[in-house]
Amino acid sequence: MPLKFGKFMRNLKNKIMKTRFLTVICAIVLVGLQSCSCKKGAEAVTELSKSSWELAEINGKGIDKQDFAKIPTLNFDSAENRVSGNSGCNSMSGTFKVEEDKITFGPIAQTKMACEGSGENQFTTAFNTVQKFKLGNKLYLYDGVGNKVLCFTKK
Repeated sequence: MPLKFGKFMRNLKNKIMKTRFLTVICAIVLVGLQSCSCKKGAEAVTELSKSSWELAEINGKGIDKQDFAKIPTLNFDSAENRVSGNSGCNSMSGTFKVEEDKITFGPIAQTKMACEGSGENQFTTAFNTVQKFKLGNKLYLYDGVGNKVLCFTKK
């Protein structure tokens, strides 16, 4: 009996080690695949300009379209380094600059119409914290700490 139990424990230990090893390998592969698809620098600026971008998430949560007079959008002009769009009610435009994975906006001019709903305020608050981005099939904007604050899809 003791020999069978010892063999059982060795087999169990080996299975646990293999499972942990495969989990770590899978995590490394997923991180690698995710980071490889992102565009940076000049390549990102060119790609940003090819589409209009429509807001999909604020602070990791899908937006409620009823919170906005219209869905916020961003349009990038790579030739002029300008950004334009709307913040959910008001029009906005200004400059942008990209360096690798960093993005800065400003100064940004914005109309001052009175609007219903809390969406525009949430968008503007998040937009004002943006310091980094990731661009793949979606445009992710991050604050200085690395929190995803805005997510856009191609329109």
